[in-house]
Amino acid sequence: MDTFHSIIGHRRVIDYLQDSIRSGHVSHAYIFNGADGIGKKMTARAYAAALLCREGGDEACGKCISCRQMADGNQPDVAFVTHEKAIISVGDIRQQLCNVVPVKPMFGPYRIFIVDEAEKMNEEAQNALLKTLEEPPSYAVIMLLTNNAEALLPTIRSRAVTLEMLPVPVDTLTDWLMAKEQLPDYRARLAAVYSGGSPGQAIACARSEEFQRQRDSVAAMMRSIAVMREDTMAQYAKDFAGAKEEQEAILGLVLLWLHDLMMCKAEQSAERLMFREEEESLAAQAESLGYEALWSLQAELGKIRTDRRVNVNMETSFWLFLAGMQRRLQQEKGV
Repeated sequence: MDTFHSIIGHRRVIDYLQDSIRSGHVSHAYIFNGADGIGKKMTARAYAAALLCREGGDEACGKCISCRQMADGNQPDVAFVTHEKAIISVGDIRQQLCNVVPVKPMFGPYRIFIVDEAEKMNEEAQNALLKTLEEPPSYAVIMLLTNNAEALLPTIRSRAVTLEMLPVPVDTLTDWLMAKEQLPDYRARLAAVYSGGSPGQAIACARSEEFQRQRDSVAAMMRSIAVMREDTMAQYAKDFAGAKEEQEAILGLVLLWLHDLMMCKAEQSAERLMFREEEESLAAQAESLGYEALWSLQAELGKIRTDRRVNVNMETSFWLFLAGMQRRLQQEKGV
């Protein structure tokens, strides 16, 4: 069962929620705003469990009948609004929330509704929800989980407490991954950085064989770029253009390689490298590249990521990036 104690990071949000329980100032509506995988659903479940716990504390006890029901997924006073289509329709909101709100809690002091992916509510659905938020019953608590609070109507946002779920610090996430997944520190740090501070995404990276394959492939490409043959470079560019679903992951890993080059250039500890086992290759490249060249390469990579959204030829763009980096490695000296 999700409890506040089991959540990694988000101490500020957890403190606020626990204080609301202790003070009795529980809002009728909350917006949990943050990136996918950041911990919004875990936090909402932990809050719901604590609100309904029979022990009456600011943390779910995990032992009472309410907590056992939460753990089994059948707490009668907690409802998760679901949807089958790409949007959350007015029918979904009316049938699963608006029409049910008047029914008093069966056992606890609150009847809780959790709407995941709330940004997918269309305007009709949001307006239906708004009517409930304007005059909610005293026992109703509605939690809207979203990766984009701006997609919600201003009138909804004004009637809810917005809690920003910020990225978990890299060091905290790295230590957590090492303990939870039994990973070596350099692999845990790579997953933590690549995830953008999202525990859910970090776990997915750590467990993904595909992510490890991509990582090894990018390392092999970047390690050999200074002496890469033209036909090999052309094949890398062609493969990149054809792997549309993997392009963002590949670009993210290349960016981390450039990050490591900058770290080596600044003579930072090898322990903080994302590709630590490539330290020798990274050190050699860093010696051949000046800071200005590294900044330019990062800017070029950023442009490729932007160009993906406007259907620019990815094969040519990626080839130009690789060729430009090779040219700099062959011609420039460290500064």
